[in-house]
Amino acid sequence: MPENEPKLIKIADVFHPHGIKGEVELRLLNDNHDESVLDEGMTVHLFPLNEKSTLSPKGEAWQIIKLRFGNKVICQFKGVVDRTHLEKLLPFEIRVPRDEFPDTDDNEVYLVDLVDWDIISLEGEKLGHLEGFSDNGMQYLFEVRLRDGSRMTLPYVDAFFPKINTEDKTITMVMPEYTE
Repeated sequence: MPENEPKLIKIADVFHPHGIKGEVELRLLNDNHDESVLDEGMTVHLFPLNEKSTLSPKGEAWQIIKLRFGNKVICQFKGVVDRTHLEKLLPFEIRVPRDEFPDTDDNEVYLVDLVDWDIISLEGEKLGHLEGFSDNGMQYLFEVRLRDGSRMTLPYVDAFFPKINTEDKTITMVMPEYTE
């Protein structure tokens, strides 16, 4: 990504229309609606999830004109005139510029900001780096790339990741013990 372009962070997937007026149901990656960065009037970037979508593979900027949080998160974009128009865009993901995220309190960090941070042992030895994370519905999972090139996925819990150092940009990890 060129340096002058903002870092875009995926925050939702969209698979289904809602009603006949061109609204969509969002599947937010962070289901805490109170902490959502989305807001009416905001410009977001839509990227196709497969070849069925008529969106440009490079992404397109769209403005949110309606947004409702409840049992479902319902959204409408400026320029979408009806369900038929919307269905041509589906499925897609929504990304927002990282700089649109609210500031965090001291000692708080967004998980997305931890990607590429060094993973170290309790003794400070470099073990690898955080390659990414996911959510299995119960907890977050850290995807760790070890120095030998192997990959390990562990739940983001204190037993495995007791400390995150925001000054050094390191994550302390306790290696799991395997038994046969």
